[in-house]
Amino acid sequence: MIYFFITLNFLSMIRIYLPLQSKYFSSLYTPIDSYLSFFSIYQDWMMFSFNPSRATYYLTGEVFFADGTIVTYSFPGKGDSGLLDKYIFGERYRKIISEAIVHDNYSFMWKDVARFALRKIKINHYNKIPLKVRLYRHWSRVPALELKFIPHLSKDFEYKRYNFYTYEVF
Repeated sequence: MIYFFITLNFLSMIRIYLPLQSKYFSSLYTPIDSYLSFFSIYQDWMMFSFNPSRATYYLTGEVFFADGTIVTYSFPGKGDSGLLDKYIFGERYRKIISEAIVHDNYSFMWKDVARFALRKIKINHYNKIPLKVRLYRHWSRVPALELKFIPHLSKDFEYKRYNFYTYEVF
């Protein structure tokens, strides 16, 4: 059993150095990728990039109801959750938001994301009739370290907001 565990971890260390697009490596490493994903320790090339992302993102959804009220749902992953929630959910939400949902080439996901926000809001507002859901991406550019030093966990960002999708509820 210990040999299996050591081999699995050794293969997971090698995995980050292999190209993700290769069909051979993809089929060979499917079980290892599942293991890494389950324990939230999977990292792709973006994590180890020489030129990491210079932007930080978060996502909100506004639900408009027939009575004129508007309720906002903030998706997890912005950094406001506790340590356990970050480990279980937050990091996965942050990755899917910053690496997929906010980009236009993943627009096929937007309807489901809007419906997810609507379901979360309807838990507390079940007696109201929803009309539409607007999804907003919020982003901020991270300045180069030479220009401005931002201490870890500080909230020294000015976010811009953009409505990128509107879901009409029928």
